[in-house]
Amino acid sequence: MTTSEIPTPRAAGSAMTTCPDHADAPAVHLLGPLGPGDLGEVFEEPEEGIEGGAPGDRAAHPWLEPAGAGRHLLHLPGAGPRARGALADRVMARAARLPMAGTPATPLQRALLSDYDLSSEPGRQCEQLAFDWHGPLELAVFTAAWQAVFAAEAVLRSCFDDGPHPRILVLGTVEPEITVHHVLDGAQPGPRNQARGVDPRRPGPLRITVLRHRAGARILLTYHLALLDARSMRLLLRSFARAYRAGGRLPGGERRPDLRDYADWLATRHPEENLLDTPRVLAGGTDHHQLRLTSAVTRALRTAAGQWGCTESTLGQTVWALLLYHDAGADEPATVRFAAAVPGRTIALDGTCRLPGALRTVLPVTVLVDPRKPLAALAATLRDIAVDHFVRTGTSPGPALDDTMVAFENPLREHTATARELAAVGVRVTVPQSLGADTAHPVTFCAHYDEVGQLVLTLSHRVAGTSGPATVLARAELLLRALSGPRPPVTVAEALALLPAPGGDGVLRPPRPGPTAQAAPVLLRPGTRPEPLPRPGPGGDVLPPPAVSDVPTVALLATPGVDRSYYVRLAHTYRGPERLVLLPAQHGGPEGDLRVLGTLCGDAETACALAHRAAGSVPSVVIAAPATGATDFAAALAAVAADTCAGTSH
Repeated sequence: MTTSEIPTPRAAGSAMTTCPDHADAPAVHLLGPLGPGDLGEVFEEPEEGIEGGAPGDRAAHPWLEPAGAGRHLLHLPGAGPRARGALADRVMARAARLPMAGTPATPLQRALLSDYDLSSEPGRQCEQLAFDWHGPLELAVFTAAWQAVFAAEAVLRSCFDDGPHPRILVLGTVEPEITVHHVLDGAQPGPRNQARGVDPRRPGPLRITVLRHRAGARILLTYHLALLDARSMRLLLRSFARAYRAGGRLPGGERRPDLRDYADWLATRHPEENLLDTPRVLAGGTDHHQLRLTSAVTRALRTAAGQWGCTESTLGQTVWALLLYHDAGADEPATVRFAAAVPGRTIALDGTCRLPGALRTVLPVTVLVDPRKPLAALAATLRDIAVDHFVRTGTSPGPALDDTMVAFENPLREHTATARELAAVGVRVTVPQSLGADTAHPVTFCAHYDEVGQLVLTLSHRVAGTSGPATVLARAELLLRALSGPRPPVTVAEALALLPAPGGDGVLRPPRPGPTAQAAPVLLRPGTRPEPLPRPGPGGDVLPPPAVSDVPTVALLATPGVDRSYYVRLAHTYRGPERLVLLPAQHGGPEGDLRVLGTLCGDAETACALAHRAAGSVPSVVIAAPATGATDFAAALAAVAADTCAGTSH
């Protein structure tokens, strides 16, 4: 039976595919790993609202009909929207109980993936390290050494799946991506190498680029922050150096515990942690500025930290709190807030200190800055917060991704071991230096030691139209010199008096997130019309574009607990002329020609009821299993929409 043979009391509209069993009810498509016996086992007792009949009568009992790759059409003769949705949820809930591959991502990984998916920049959430290689470079041994490291480290063979709740997948074998270029001596890497980024949903979160020249080479390591961090890269380089010295072999087997064990440990310790806030996406690339302290100032700062009863990292946070307070123009006690990087390797899991992975997290720091109080009291408060952060390692960063960030790195310990291994084969390497990370933070203040022990300050900012990053670094240096000098300021007011008047560049006053918008449909994809573009009308006037109500629509019902980035990825992979709209949970439905309504398992009853109330012909409903990838979901929606447009039956 075709659609045209089914009378419908609905208003006139485009030809729509409806379930051949009942013209006034939505056609329900199930997308997931269903078997032929799933419906029979679920439907053991008669369901309320479904007519009975003689045994074996397919017209009187629910049945599944294959309708494409991984898709089935659920036939429910005589059932209304509520019964259709309820049974669809029961069937898909059975499919959801099947074991899923992979390990659930950590709260921080979910936040970083969300920021990556919502941004249009391919280099988002990627960082690049560079170091110089002086001496002979045997490419065959170099490649074999990295292959050995990939075989030993599960994180280098990892990626994330495409589902709404990201999971870590580990492959058995992954070949390292090593690219070799021949360049002039001293040539610097081009910006395109980093801008290409690393896709976290493809195996291998690390890309290796070798720029060869007569004296040796410059090595670039580009990695994704959702799976690796700077400490991880130093640990991996240490393993690589051992393998290179041994001719491309690495003793021992695969490392355990690995990133999966770490994620399981976090899930056990913090089972209630969820991604509560979607990070704000700032347009434009990241600019980086550096300032190097002298050896004398660095030594004095290290000595002063002991006298203040804290670490150099705490002194850096103290300086940042003073700068934030000063640039806010306050003259009374006020609270400042920023994010602090936490190593994440101080947990009660054996081997974590040597575990490569995305263990570093960021946690919010909120401190009261009172000009009348002693500066030592401010430093002590920040020290206590840092100690508390070590206990809270692994918790969700939450809104801290919207704050400016302070980080402190000390790469010398791992580099010393790496340099010793390579020196045994006549190779000298420099300390890997960060060429900058493209993160969600509007401003990042980072300090690290170089190979001669000098402290290097780096400011990375994403705030458009700013002109004072160098000024911010100069003021930070001024305060660090004052704190480590022979007569450091006693009160907060004395330290603030050393700074010039606040500038108007806004580097330390990035825009805060505005109030949450009211629930309304979100346009994910504008769609295209199959008709030719509008042509000039009489008199040369261009005819107006078609109204939104004239554009076919595929709507998605937002599922609680699923980040919007999942639907954005779905829209990027959707193929078809329809526009895509994301509906909030309590919305009545989109305007115009609604052809398909898609949702994840659990909301089938709501989706069927919403489809039944839609204006025009009854749209089809696609119910996807909870772990359905965005690519598969988009393909199923496009297939149902295409069948609907053609007016075919199932």
